[in-house]
Amino acid sequence: MIRSLKLRLAVGSVLLVAWAGAGNGQETDYITRTQSRWAGRVIRSNTPRDSVERYNAAAPSDPIPSGGKVISDRPVATGARYLRVAQESGSIETIPPGELLEGPTPDDESTVQYEEMAPVWSGPAGYYGPGFWYPGYFLFQGDWIDGLSLHAGVHGFQGPMDLGGNGNFGFHEGLNFGSPIGGPWGIGYQIGAQITHSDFAGNQALTLFDPAAITDQDRNQLFLTAGIFRRPDCGRWQWAVAVDWLHEDFYEDADFLQLRHEISFFLDDCREIGYMGMYGLKDSEVSLPQGNIPEDSTVLDLSVLDRYAFFYRKQFEEGGEGRIWAGWSGYGDALLGADAVVPLGRSWALETNFAYLAPKTGSGLDGQIDESWSLNIGLVWYPRRPVQSALSDPYRPVLGVGDNTSVMLRGRTR
Repeated sequence: MIRSLKLRLAVGSVLLVAWAGAGNGQETDYITRTQSRWAGRVIRSNTPRDSVERYNAAAPSDPIPSGGKVISDRPVATGARYLRVAQESGSIETIPPGELLEGPTPDDESTVQYEEMAPVWSGPAGYYGPGFWYPGYFLFQGDWIDGLSLHAGVHGFQGPMDLGGNGNFGFHEGLNFGSPIGGPWGIGYQIGAQITHSDFAGNQALTLFDPAAITDQDRNQLFLTAGIFRRPDCGRWQWAVAVDWLHEDFYEDADFLQLRHEISFFLDDCREIGYMGMYGLKDSEVSLPQGNIPEDSTVLDLSVLDRYAFFYRKQFEEGGEGRIWAGWSGYGDALLGADAVVPLGRSWALETNFAYLAPKTGSGLDGQIDESWSLNIGLVWYPRRPVQSALSDPYRPVLGVGDNTSVMLRGRTR
């Protein structure tokens, strides 16, 4: 019956996604989310304006003009890079790219701060200017690189395979790629992978059944994610469907498969509410040695935990986004989590997420085994593209690569 229910939920999710995609074209009043912000500068000064002398924006390849001042060492494809030292601004002034710029007078020693409001070192397509060298310049060439992001960081997690007596800390690295499928529907596809390495000093998960079973074995995991998605261009609905595969290399190997999806509705240009679901497709089992007698081994049945949650996501004014969510599992456990991505520099961002499962079984041995949590912190690199441009790409993957936050298990011994 549970399998039948899962199948119905999966089919219903796909139908809901199809319905949402078909209705996108009717929402023409929505402000286009994926349009990049215009590039500009905010000029601030602590003294009143005395005189004004204007100077046209210089191309990135032009030499510094006489009397000019470098206001940015970043390569610029469009917009201004040089500013004649000729004026001083006492109020905040916003200057779109290509417009005339105003600078402080040469005799004025007051402090003038230049603040970026958008990646002015990028061109209309959001790429670095011609002739600019960046890490991986010779490796990452061609248009295919537009949808690629690489990430690495640290993590901690615990789940049923730890049997309530072990915690896992380690490092992870991975990649995620998104690109358009083609056609008039604006649908994209995503493919990603992530590897985790934990328990470098060994683990003691099996001491629950064998007090002497403290091993020096580490723990490795491989996550693969593939799916399709649609970000709205002039509609309010966004959706994504993906399949996650997890390979566990712990005291015994195990493989799991789950269906993951989300659908959301944009309240305005910066806020959205939605629903996400995770449904198990393939379970596994491992043998737990009990003493040194193989015949006395205990079997741990492991299944992907079905989860249902509602979320609220917000686009930050200075770039990036964050989300909080809450829900329940198929066994009545409470769930709470959040995730965020925040720009750090030209092509770098900070990405983090966490999830916590409060077991319905409460405290005690069963509660310790059922309790699950995960925390991930890492850096994301977008080759050849500024973060702002990458985050506003309509074919940036909606779902992150599978990890211990997006894939949770339930275990029972027999």
